[in-house]
Amino acid sequence: MAKADGKLGFGGEVKEKRAAGWDMEKDLKLGGSGVKDAATASQLGDFFQYVIDNPVSLARQKSALLPIVNKEVQGDRVSIYNQTTHPKFPLLGLRFKNTSGLHLMQGPITVFEGASYAGDARILDLQPNEERLLAYAVDLGTEVNPVVDNPKHTLTKVKVVRGILYSTTRVVESKTYQVTNRSETDRVVLLEHPFRGDFNLTSTEKPKETTRDVHRFELKVAPGKTASRTVVEEKDLGSQIVLSNTDDNTIRHFINQTVASVKAKEMLTKAIELKGKRDVNRQEMANAQQQLGDLERDQERLRKNLKETPPTANAYKTYLAKLDEQEAEITRLTKDIKEKRILDLQQTKDFDNFLANLDVE
Repeated sequence: MAKADGKLGFGGEVKEKRAAGWDMEKDLKLGGSGVKDAATASQLGDFFQYVIDNPVSLARQKSALLPIVNKEVQGDRVSIYNQTTHPKFPLLGLRFKNTSGLHLMQGPITVFEGASYAGDARILDLQPNEERLLAYAVDLGTEVNPVVDNPKHTLTKVKVVRGILYSTTRVVESKTYQVTNRSETDRVVLLEHPFRGDFNLTSTEKPKETTRDVHRFELKVAPGKTASRTVVEEKDLGSQIVLSNTDDNTIRHFINQTVASVKAKEMLTKAIELKGKRDVNRQEMANAQQQLGDLERDQERLRKNLKETPPTANAYKTYLAKLDEQEAEITRLTKDIKEKRILDLQQTKDFDNFLANLDVE
């Protein structure tokens, strides 16, 4: 752990002299240190090395802890909240900057509050002036409650091209982070909000930084107080429907939208009229075909009865008269169905041509 006036102590525990280098452990403390460096660091192209200034002699199976780096470094105490790490509490951490001027080797870090142990962390290799967030303990004095609002869907654009209706819907999602500081000290909370490449941030407050995985928003909370930060994101969703295969209610839905232009509404209304006339004709043709089928089935019954009834019987004459009457009706229905098929072909052609030449938004 560190603060602006802290010092970073790197120690190398010498097991035995080896050409490969040294095992090292690092301590990050609040407060100065009276230990002097026992080594210097040098740059070797893209590599680095620590060189022991004074030779060290060790007895067999003995070890010694040598200070490698003992310099002031820059660090700010923060609380880091990530809902996937812990849904309720943030982590105590440091916004650490390597101001030692040296390459710091990766490994464990022990954090102290003054002389008291505070926690452990681990860092990767740090180049000079590189910044890194370090988390070392759970911040039980701070509580975060993330509240997700219901997404809002707003139609923003309607366009019709060659019989296909294209619509754009803007989806707005927001999440409010409610932070309560129950400790006796100020808290600087870094709220890590997931980065989603298909969403755009539209919040008034901009993130302090954005990484490959998260947006980090900084929120300062006084002792015993509650503060909140709302993150708003939006994205546009495009969809398309084929007008020739779409029901009238769906088309009317777009006609009733204020975002649709007057011209688009007129053309969609015209499309419904043409489609409606065709649908009425098709329904009448279906009804006629059903009547024709009923008559043909009834004729089979009558012909069967005629075979089984003597010609001199009154019923025979009744069946025969009924057959003659149905034949006339069958002729009429057959002609009507043929005319409606021709009309359907023409109406379908007119409707398709209208849609093919449609280009409005």
